[in-house]
Amino acid sequence: MAGLSNAFASLALVLSLGLLAYAPVGAAAAGLGISAAFTAVITGGLVLALWAGVRTPVAGPSSATALMLASLLATVARDPALDIGSPAGLLALVAVASASVVGMGLLQMLMGLAGLGRLAQFVPQPVLAGFMNGVAILILWAQLPTLLGLPPLTALADVRSLAQPLTLLVGLSAIAVVWGGARWWPRLPAPLLALAAGTALHALLGLALPGQPLGSLVGPLPQGLVLPDALMPLGDTTTAALLHRHAGLVVATASLMALISALESLLAAVAIDQLCHSQHNGRRVLVSLGGANLISGLCGGLPLVLSRTRALSLIDQGSTGRMPALAAAAVFALMFAAGGPLLEQLPRSVLAGIMVTIAVALLDRWTHQLLRQWRAGDRSPDLLQSLVQVALVAATTLALGFAAGVAAGLLLAAMVFMRKVNRSLLRSRYHASQQPSRRLHHPTVEAVLQPLRRHILVLELEGALFFGSVSRLASEADALGPEVRHLVIDLRRVSTLDESGAVLLQQLSVRLPRQGIRLWLAGVAADNRHGRSLQAYGCLPDPRRADCLPDVDHATEAAEFSLLAEAGVSARQTAVPLADTSLLRGLSAAQLVVLRPQLIEQRLADGERLFSQGDPADRLYLLTAGSITVRSGAGDQAQRFASFSPGVMLGELALLDGGGRSADALADGEAQVYALTRDGLAAVSAADPALAQQLLRNIALHLAQRLRVSTTRQRDDD
Repeated sequence: MAGLSNAFASLALVLSLGLLAYAPVGAAAAGLGISAAFTAVITGGLVLALWAGVRTPVAGPSSATALMLASLLATVARDPALDIGSPAGLLALVAVASASVVGMGLLQMLMGLAGLGRLAQFVPQPVLAGFMNGVAILILWAQLPTLLGLPPLTALADVRSLAQPLTLLVGLSAIAVVWGGARWWPRLPAPLLALAAGTALHALLGLALPGQPLGSLVGPLPQGLVLPDALMPLGDTTTAALLHRHAGLVVATASLMALISALESLLAAVAIDQLCHSQHNGRRVLVSLGGANLISGLCGGLPLVLSRTRALSLIDQGSTGRMPALAAAAVFALMFAAGGPLLEQLPRSVLAGIMVTIAVALLDRWTHQLLRQWRAGDRSPDLLQSLVQVALVAATTLALGFAAGVAAGLLLAAMVFMRKVNRSLLRSRYHASQQPSRRLHHPTVEAVLQPLRRHILVLELEGALFFGSVSRLASEADALGPEVRHLVIDLRRVSTLDESGAVLLQQLSVRLPRQGIRLWLAGVAADNRHGRSLQAYGCLPDPRRADCLPDVDHATEAAEFSLLAEAGVSARQTAVPLADTSLLRGLSAAQLVVLRPQLIEQRLADGERLFSQGDPADRLYLLTAGSITVRSGAGDQAQRFASFSPGVMLGELALLDGGGRSADALADGEAQVYALTRDGLAAVSAADPALAQQLLRNIALHLAQRLRVSTTRQRDDD
C-alpha cells in the first residue's frame, strides 16, 4: 500500500519531467517523454531498489538532468540530416538520448568503483546555486508556450494574438492547487491533487465552452513491452553518423548528468540516513545508481537520481526498506500497461503548471537568503562576491548551456579560492623588537641589541605555499623597507609546499642577500617535511645550512647574533668576570669580598644537566661562561623557555619562593656557573644587611627585565 500511494503521489512529477525532457522533439514529445519517464522509474527503479543499500531506495527522474537531456535533444534535433518527422528519425533521436544516459550510468559506476563518490560533494556552493537557478529559469521559460497554448516557434510579436487565455487558466489552476495544497493540506500529494483538479477544470470548460481552445492533450502513448533495445538504431550507418557528429556534446551531457545526479543522490542518501538512523555506503550508492541509469538508458528511459522527495514520503508513512520501492516500480508498470487511455486525456497545460511549481522549488534557497541579507542592508564584500558568482554561473548557464555554466563556475570558484588563499597566506608580520628571541643577554649586550631588533622582520606563513599563493610572499619580499636587514620566514604552519613555493624560496635566498638582506628559514630541517620537499625539488638542497633553523625562535636568535656581530659586540661571549654578572652589579670591592665565599663554582660539560624539572630549588646560578638553556621535553618535542648568555642569573624565582624546578637546564657546550644557596644568602644577610638588600634589588631588576621582554611578545608561543 505504501508503494501504491507513493507511485500515485509522484505520478504528476514523472509525467511532467518526461514532457520536459522530450519537449524539443515537438509533436511526438508527449508520447516519447512520458514513455521514457515510465521506463526509467520501472527499470531503473527496480535496479536501484535491489542494489542501492539505502534504507529507502526509490528512484526518479530529476528536473536538472531532464533539462540537460532536453538541451542535448534540442541541438541534435536541429541536425539537417535528421528528419524527426519520420519514425526512423525519432528512433535515431531516442538512440542518441539513450546513449547519453548509458554513458552517464557507466561514468557513475566508474566513479563508485574508484571511490570518487565524495568528489561530487565538493562542488562549490555558489556554482551549485547558480547552476540550479539557471536550470529553474530554463524550466520556467520552457513551460510558457504550453501554458499559453502557443504553437512551436511562435515569435514574440505574435504571443498576444495567439495566446489562449483558457489554456493559461487551466495551467494556473494546477499551480494554485499545488501551492495551496502544500500550505493547507501538507500531508496530501499536492501534485496529484493538481493533476486531478486541472484535468477536471479542463473537462468542465470543454463542456461549458465548446469550441474554445483549451490546449492540447498528452495524446497517444507508445504501447508494448519495455525492452533494452533503445540503442539498436545505432546499428544503422545514418544513426551512427549522427551520434558521431554529436559525440562531444553527448559525452559532455553524460558527464554533467553523472555529476549532478551523483550529487543529488548522495545528498538524498545523507537525508535518508538522518531520518532512519542508518549509514549508507557511498561507493555502493554510486555503483547501483550507475547500474540503474545504464539499464534505463538501454531501455530508452530518462536519467535517474535517488529521489529524496519520494523517500521522505515513504519514511513519513513509516515504510522503509526495499519492498515499498519495489512495489512502487510495479505500480508504475501497471499504470503504464493499463492506464494508457487515461494518461492520453491529460491536458499538457496542467503538467506545465506542475512543472512551474517544480522550477520555483528549484530556485536556490541559499541565494534567497543572500538576497534577503542584501535587502536588509548587508553590503559585506563576501556577500557581494557570492551573489556575483551565483549570477555569473546562472547567466552563463542560460546563455551558453550547462557545460559552459559549470565550467565557468568552477573556473570562477578556483580564481576566488586562489585569491583567498593568496590573501590569507600571511598569518602575521612583526619585527623582533615586538617579539625577540628567548635568548637572555647581559644588560650591556641587551642595551646594544634592543634598538637593532627593528632590523629583523618575521613573516609567519599559514596554509599552502603553492602556485596560487607564492605571489603574496613575493610581493611581501619586494616591499621590504630599507630598515630590514634580516628576513625570517616562518614555515612551521605551512601545510603544503609545492614546486612553485620551493623555487620562490630558492630565488629569495639568492636575491635578498644582493639587496643587503639576509634570509632565515624557520621550520626547515633535514629530516622534516619541508626540508625533504626542498631537497626533492632541488631547491636549497642542503637543509643543514646555517640559514635553516628548526623554529622562528632560533631563527630570530641567529639574526640577533648576526646584528651584534655587525655592531662589533661579541655575539657569543665565552666568559664574563664574576663581578660583571647581573647579580653583582653595583657592589663595592668590600661587598664582593663578603659575598665571594658564599658562591660555589661549578663547571659543566656540553649537554650536562644543571638541574632537572622537579628538583628542589635551594639556589640561584650566575653564568660566567658558555650558555645554558632551560627547556621541557626532549628531542623534537623539546620546547625552549629561555637561553642564558654569560653574565645572566637563572633559577632565582625558585630560590625566592622555595618551589621545585619547573623545567630542565642543560649546558650548550662547556659552561661555568656560580651558585648562591638560600643558606648562603641568609649568611650574607646576617653579616651585611645592606649587601643582602642590594642583592635582592638586583634580582628584582633582573626579573623586571625578563617580565618586560615577555610582555612584548604579541603572539602565542605555540
